[in-house]
Amino acid sequence: MVEKIFIVVEDAYAPYALERILKRYNVDISKIEIRHLMVCSSKMARIVKGHIKAGNHVIIIVDAEYESSREKEQWVRQKHGLGDQVDIIVVDPCIEAIACEALGLRGCRDKPCDNGPLRAINIYWHRKYGKDYDKRFLASLMLEADREGCLGSVPEFNMLLRIVRARILRS
Repeated sequence: MVEKIFIVVEDAYAPYALERILKRYNVDISKIEIRHLMVCSSKMARIVKGHIKAGNHVIIIVDAEYESSREKEQWVRQKHGLGDQVDIIVVDPCIEAIACEALGLRGCRDKPCDNGPLRAINIYWHRKYGKDYDKRFLASLMLEADREGCLGSVPEFNMLLRIVRARILRS
């Protein structure tokens, strides 16, 4: 039986953003812990393995950056010896691509992130708010993208939602 769902994200502003979005989708977040950890760090590996040992389900959300989604997932599993013990969701190229795609912007999957989704979002944000997009606006961006488009239609977010809901039903 899964005690808790532990979600690891690379982006420092993602825990708050994901918590707000999951609440909007009526997910019981009392059973979820979302934490910012660098995926390449040994600290993350120790914490993840501790959660696995405690019977918690672990989901790692990682940016593909310059790699393919498959290469990035394999790298994370091999680097930390995780095998199939965790779910890994690779966002290509970065977490902002989810909001970018839900908003229907262009260039959401272009690499690198700065020239793709971040550029598209910055143009959108500047037109709408008269200022540049900054990472600290991630939660607002995700909530807005869910209103304007639909995060549920973006494959990576849909996968997260399906995994979380399935694990909560099992507990």
